[in-house]
Amino acid sequence: MKVKKFDCHHCGAPKVDSYTNPYIVCDYCGYMIDVDYAAGLQVWNHSEEHTNAYMQFKQNFTVNSAKYLKEMNKEAYWLEHYNFWNYYYTHFPEYLPPSIPKGEKYELFIKSAADMAADTMNYSDTKKSDAYNNAYKSLEYYQKNGKSYVTYESFLKMIKAYMEFLEQGFRIVYDNPNYEIMNEIFPEKFQLKMKLSQIAQTWIPYLEENFIDQFLTLYQLKQEYVEIEEPLRQQVVCEDCKKELTVPAGALVCICEHCRHQNILKKTTHCHDCGCENELPKNWANMITCIACGTQLRVVQPLFG
Repeated sequence: MKVKKFDCHHCGAPKVDSYTNPYIVCDYCGYMIDVDYAAGLQVWNHSEEHTNAYMQFKQNFTVNSAKYLKEMNKEAYWLEHYNFWNYYYTHFPEYLPPSIPKGEKYELFIKSAADMAADTMNYSDTKKSDAYNNAYKSLEYYQKNGKSYVTYESFLKMIKAYMEFLEQGFRIVYDNPNYEIMNEIFPEKFQLKMKLSQIAQTWIPYLEENFIDQFLTLYQLKQEYVEIEEPLRQQVVCEDCKKELTVPAGALVCICEHCRHQNILKKTTHCHDCGCENELPKNWANMITCIACGTQLRVVQPLFG
């Protein structure tokens, strides 16, 4: 079968199942692999009315948060950000990382987002944000065949400034032990890829086709297709919501597509040399050493092409 090429850095397996949200999760070990810009764009473009409702909400949020920031009203600023992120992930559930199930962890994630915003109210270094705002205001437009386009050079300058601005914000968050939860549920490299995908899906309509391809290739937002063997599949029932799920044979972990519960399907693997059953370590990687004969074992068996 033909699939987009995504290989898990944790267990080595390829992505074999279909997906609807932009986060690519390994079908064998449950680890997040990558972010698919094209899937995110499909979500964004699915309904113009739905997206416009979000844009209106965001516009009000921007006005209100600017007002509270000017007033240095930390409580109102925090609440505005809490309500915004809660609305965002309710409105676009596909954009919520699969590592965040419903319930307590989701609430902690939204509160952390609001906390981070409030904690940076007094951040004095605005060079990066000023550079991004200036690059945004300096975007150059032109008309061609009745359509408005942005020049590729000015667009790349804006993206570069945006990436540097994000990097500054990420250091405030990911280097702060108070937000350790973010490293667990939304690692920096995935949030960076998602942020880049989101700004790309907004601006891609303003680029000509040849520039779109250049940009997606430059920032590794473009995927190739490969042929792999169709894996054997099996049915399992989610431990939490009790709904039936289809998983590839040999899968160790399955994140439920309905409730996001992480189902542990296997806790051991057998040595292909001596047959000894090995319990998986807590933080296992692609290969482990057999406790009986010392053979290096691939945890996820090569049941795929």
